Amino acid sequence: MEKIDLANELGNLQSVSAEDMVLGFSKSGKKFGFIPLSFVTNEGYACRRWNINNSSPVGEAVGNIDYLRSLPALLGLGCYLVDRNHGRRKLDPTNHYKFATGETAKLDGSMGDYMWGWGTAWYYAWWTEGSYYYEAASLKPIPGRLNYRIPVASTSALGVAVVDRTNLELCSVINTSVRYRGGNNDTAKDGTFRTLLGRAATSLNAATFGEYARKKGEGWEAYWYAHAAAIGILFRIIFGTRNVQSAVNANKDANGLWQGGLGNGVTGAGSWWSASAADNPNTFGYLPFLPTNVGVSLADGCGSVNYAVKGADGATLYTAPVPVFFGLKNFFGYLGRWERGTLINKITGGAADIYVVPKLYSAYSMNSLSGLTKVATTPAAKTASTWEYHKQLSMQNLCHVPTVTGATISTYYADGYYNDNAVSGLRVPARGGIASDGGYAGLEYLYVHAGVSASYAHYGSPLCEAEENWDTTPFLAV
Repeated sequence: MEKIDLANELGNLQSVSAEDMVLGFSKSGKKFGFIPLSFVTNEGYACRRWNINNSSPVGEAVGNIDYLRSLPALLGLGCYLVDRNHGRRKLDPTNHYKFATGETAKLDGSMGDYMWGWGTAWYYAWWTEGSYYYEAASLKPIPGRLNYRIPVASTSALGVAVVDRTNLELCSVINTSVRYRGGNNDTAKDGTFRTLLGRAATSLNAATFGEYARKKGEGWEAYWYAHAAAIGILFRIIFGTRNVQSAVNANKDANGLWQGGLGNGVTGAGSWWSASAADNPNTFGYLPFLPTNVGVSLADGCGSVNYAVKGADGATLYTAPVPVFFGLKNFFGYLGRWERGTLINKITGGAADIYVVPKLYSAYSMNSLSGLTKVATTPAAKTASTWEYHKQLSMQNLCHVPTVTGATISTYYADGYYNDNAVSGLRVPARGGIASDGGYAGLEYLYVHAGVSASYAHYGSPLCEAEENWDTTPFLAV
């Protein structure tokens, strides 16, 4: 029988590769099994890359495939109930009306805000090498790269905003009482097919959404730009595509990785949504038409859930396919989102300089660039006030804005960019698209036309939080 010098073999572990396996024992399962050594040493990271010379939105999985496959579990990706002090309790991944411990969970606001996020801090890096553009995520800094530390954080699991009309606070709840009436808080619509009870809140400007969010305490905000960036990062790395509107594919690939997209989302609404009452008796007048509980049935799953929107006579006006990403609902399409922590400064020639607030806990004014950092410039439109598509994206300070256009609805980032080519003035970023935007309304959709005080019936700004002061300044890991 061959003898093994255990002391010598343990010493050799210093030079093993990420593909090597080690024997482990599960106390709960009471059995032995082999696991990737990278899970013990935390070697490697989850990574996708895109060929710069290839217009396909589909990327290639590279590096530690085991790490990539396990990334959602490693991050604790999914839904939580979060209290004002940022204490969070994980919901059951198969039933959001229970905690992971089996106890009953209430999503009506009585036990905290219904949020989607991650339960551990992680790191993100992007870089170019040869003909490839890389995006990577890891629980440890990625050596040799500029890293962004992503703290424990979350955003509304509903993908939309809700306002507590009693306290004028932004929240994330599923509640049909008048206290949480959505839209523009129109009481006349109660009891009709246009009801705003149990619907998202809209018709406020970005500053007001931010004010309502910050009433909850330090670390709370309305749709903070870094939260929005993190959603896009995680989707691209986990699903391996830049086009979130790709068709849903329930099957994993040969490596057990997610593939495809989450479908069109709620982007196909017709004139029944936008028309005035004089034009169409079924109109919703751009106000929210989906109950906030649509998609909860998928819990922490991924896919699409259909909801039949009914008109005055009870007939179906539209079957809305609500996208779900590990429990995050309606994170593109449906209602636009005012993005906070970012300001757009229009400049001569029609381009726009992008400024961000580097730290979440900072105060800033929507009417001034004081205290903000310039991080990128988005291009003038080739033809003013027309739609274009992103070809290159800047991730500097997690700003996630297009720097080069010229793509199509199915190439590169496949998301819309709208610029009126105004040559002066501050603008608020409008993100995600609306229910009638079709193929423009992807994750990185950007509309740079709206003034900082704009408020629309079809725009909200979801609640966000982080348990520490999120700094979007990158650092070099050695």
